[in-house]
Amino acid sequence: MDAYLPAFTQMAEDLEVSASAVQLTLTTFLVGVALGQLVIGVLSDRLGRRPLLLWGSVLAFVAGVGTVLAPSAGLLLAARFLQGLGGAAGMVLGRAVISDRSRGITAARVLSLVMAIQGVAPVLAPILGGALVGPVGWRGILAVVAAFQGLLVLMVALWVPETLDARDRHDGSLALLVNGTRELGRDLVFVRLVLINALVFALLTAYLSSAPFILQGVLGMGTSVYTGVFAVCGLVVTVSVSVCGSLASRVSPHRQVRVGLIALLGIDLVFAAVCLLLLAGPVSQASRAGLTVLTVVLFILHVAAIGSCIGNLPALALGRAGRWAGTASALLGFIQFVAGGVASPLVGLTGSASGVAFGVTVVVIGVLVNVLAAFGLRAEGDKEREAAARAEREAHRLGR
Repeated sequence: MDAYLPAFTQMAEDLEVSASAVQLTLTTFLVGVALGQLVIGVLSDRLGRRPLLLWGSVLAFVAGVGTVLAPSAGLLLAARFLQGLGGAAGMVLGRAVISDRSRGITAARVLSLVMAIQGVAPVLAPILGGALVGPVGWRGILAVVAAFQGLLVLMVALWVPETLDARDRHDGSLALLVNGTRELGRDLVFVRLVLINALVFALLTAYLSSAPFILQGVLGMGTSVYTGVFAVCGLVVTVSVSVCGSLASRVSPHRQVRVGLIALLGIDLVFAAVCLLLLAGPVSQASRAGLTVLTVVLFILHVAAIGSCIGNLPALALGRAGRWAGTASALLGFIQFVAGGVASPLVGLTGSASGVAFGVTVVVIGVLVNVLAAFGLRAEGDKEREAAARAEREAHRLGR
């Protein structure tokens, strides 16, 4: 998705387009992923997992080659959309294969790991891109991504069997998606969790899209230092997700999310103030150095707070879905990537030499998620059921 982020500035110069136009290449990818999850998820219930996983991976590979060869921004946008559309197969069908092959605690553990990886990977990928941008440029980075997708095609073809038995398939029609959406929409807590999850993902996308321009374009940071900052942020997200998972038995996921959302709003309010200071006028070398350090610290705190949410929110939402878990997963992914796709170009509206659009965007989103969370992250009776479940698990543990 975003290994090429460190090359955004280089891409804008080579293609002779604006910062917002370059950020649209991320948006079109996210829109492709969002649409692909809906369509591919429903079709796989009728046609099986393996054919759609294989051909989706092939489409992502061919489109990846197209991104490398694209002579203009318009063709690059089209190739990125198709790349996202094909890549969605891995996201939605990866979860479906796990559900086909596993049940209960085993499935929950593996799905939690998958959700954590999907949250951490977008932060880690630009580290690879930062190491490659100097030697091979942005087209070289996209060539590495295409080669990786080619490898995935081979892995699917050789090692992934069909996991959906013919007896378990249904018509996979649009009516099923509509009925499931209508049923899930009656659960207002589920709706709030899906919306909050989408907005938190938008905050992550805003960071990914704006960091290259703020750190390199506005603050003048070198590529190697910038890559180091991304590496630290990636490590922080990984640690944050892991710590939150280990604390789940003592601090409920609901409370972790609430604390993370409040922290995000506070951090991003400070971030917006820093962006305005950078725009106010020329600053001394010492002041710029101080603002650079503060910006890096704020980025680290921003992703740490996001880490407390990206694993918990999908688990909380899917935990309420019951027999509509497949539809809930498709909706969760679709709305999440649409929100990310909208946020990506917004943070570049004030140009590559300003971080004001980023500051405004993250504050507005931060206010929205906290307003939604104030209406509640669980329904009446959830606390009692969770307490009973914990007591049962503890009794079972002591009995063994």
